[in-house]
Amino acid sequence: MNGSDGYLSIAEEQQAELEVMKELHAFCVKHGLRYILAYGTLLGAIRHKGFIPWDNDMDVIMPREDVEKLVEINKKDPIGKNVRLFHYTTDANYHYPIVRACNTKTIVQPTYLREMIDDMGVWVDIFPMDGYIKSKLIFQKPLRNFYLKMMNATMYIQESESGSKAFVRKSIIKVFPNKNHRYERKLSNLCAWSKYENSETVCVLCEEEPPFEKQIMSREDVENPVLAPFEDAEFYIPRNADKYLTLQYGDYMQLPAEEDRMTHSICSRYKD
Repeated sequence: MNGSDGYLSIAEEQQAELEVMKELHAFCVKHGLRYILAYGTLLGAIRHKGFIPWDNDMDVIMPREDVEKLVEINKKDPIGKNVRLFHYTTDANYHYPIVRACNTKTIVQPTYLREMIDDMGVWVDIFPMDGYIKSKLIFQKPLRNFYLKMMNATMYIQESESGSKAFVRKSIIKVFPNKNHRYERKLSNLCAWSKYENSETVCVLCEEEPPFEKQIMSREDVENPVLAPFEDAEFYIPRNADKYLTLQYGDYMQLPAEEDRMTHSICSRYKD
């Protein structure tokens, strides 16, 4: 988006996300919840000391236990005046296995969702981190992929699909609806097979990308984070961040070609 027609510019979306992240950081410090920046947000912190210029997304990861505490504590002690937390256990129309902290001064209306989520604003995604035990992946990975496919079939509009693929997707939705968040619950239970606290290596298991092998982390590095500058604030990043960025992105200090610089299209506006 370029800020025209009432939509927020990338810079405005980034500012709205940064407001949420500042509140989230203060909340986590107050309640002793562990988190670190992740994915492109971690890359931005190291390479740009803030946002990747063309990126309008913020991601953090937390041990699953802390994610669950975050959701529960927020019910009685909200993160911030202009922050609303979404989770499948608290919001009927929200069908993701992660938590989303949204800026309530904004509203997003993505065109790729079958069912719009009331009052969702520009967000910071919070991914649960579980224990990583390679031997269990033989069973976890195929089941995880199945639950993700079922969630995606019932949640997203596939504009490129037609004919037999569209028919199959509609049939899946009709015969296997995501009633009472069955797939989010099954996926979360599956990913929690290996307890974070009992594992030397940890990983976000509830997402397909990036692959497991590119995001495995040492639990010690997660639990001994360091503060890093990010725009006009400081947030926690894992110890030995270079190791994990290299694992995910290779030569991460090298800027990608312009055609590979992706921006998320979330159709965001300020609320009236």
